[in-house]
Amino acid sequence: MRSSFVLFLLVLSGCTLFIPPEPPPGPPPELPPVIEPETAPEPAPEPEPVAEPAPVPEPEPDPEPQNIEPLVAVVLSDRTPAYVEVAQALDQYLDNHDTYDLSDRSLPPKDAFRAIAQSNASAIVAIGLPAARAARRFATVPVVVGQVFNLHESELLSDDVKAVAVLPPIGLQLDAWHELDPSIRNVGAILGPGHERLIEEAEEAMAARGIKFHHAIAQSDRETLYLFNRLVRDIDGFILFPDNRILSRTVLTEMMSYALRHRVQVAVFNEPLLEFGALFNAATIEDDIAARIALVLEQAIEGDWQSVPPVTPLSKIEVQPNPLVLQRLGLAAPSGELTDGLAEVQ
Repeated sequence: MRSSFVLFLLVLSGCTLFIPPEPPPGPPPELPPVIEPETAPEPAPEPEPVAEPAPVPEPEPDPEPQNIEPLVAVVLSDRTPAYVEVAQALDQYLDNHDTYDLSDRSLPPKDAFRAIAQSNASAIVAIGLPAARAARRFATVPVVVGQVFNLHESELLSDDVKAVAVLPPIGLQLDAWHELDPSIRNVGAILGPGHERLIEEAEEAMAARGIKFHHAIAQSDRETLYLFNRLVRDIDGFILFPDNRILSRTVLTEMMSYALRHRVQVAVFNEPLLEFGALFNAATIEDDIAARIALVLEQAIEGDWQSVPPVTPLSKIEVQPNPLVLQRLGLAAPSGELTDGLAEVQ
């Protein structure tokens, strides 16, 4: 029995040895990838609306003067065409006016202004320096002065005496000059004392256009010539202001001749100076002067006199180029398109 039990154990262990071992567990089966649910992309933020630049407001048109019904006295220094033409242009705005000519020796200034006071005129227009001086002395109603350059001479302006500019705006003159010669960069001028506001206006206008302003103050015509001869070396253009205190015919002729030799362009305010070699004449327009005077008269009659500036600027210019000087400087336009286009610049 013992032998049989041992044999049984051996057989059992042999069976155990011959049972094949279980294969090692393989890698876990791969699970199908988890597919994330597609999410709709977030909408891109709408771009902020681009603010369009505000349109540049167009300049308001100059107010049109209305017809003036109350009596106005128009006082002429003499029968100079520039004075008479302004007086004639005023007719369209004045329903009731009397004209006085101080060059008429039968009516001295004091008597003329006594007659004006007796006529109950509501305002006076004084055209030319002698008329302005007489009005400053004798007038008893508001006075509007026209066609006077040296306004500060004799202290013409006051609370009762206002003026309209005698020259066109410097900015319009420079724009016209730039049309003739875009390369202009240095412009000079010589004035007598008392024109600080005009110098300031010229400096501002030229700086805005990239032009350097060279100016000097003279006390006499000979000093004007001396200063001009020094200034010519630094400028390519010169504005000849009509300051008769520091100019004489002899000095004027020398200056124009010297400017031509050095190819310096000269802008003037008097048409006859084109014959002396000026590049162009910047002329005022009588209707524009009359309209400015009428607007000031309106304010005087309506009782708004204190808001009127000491000098009311003009708004237009008429440019008269010199074709011969344009050709000499190589600035003439083909077929005259440039000169034709500058006939009137507003």
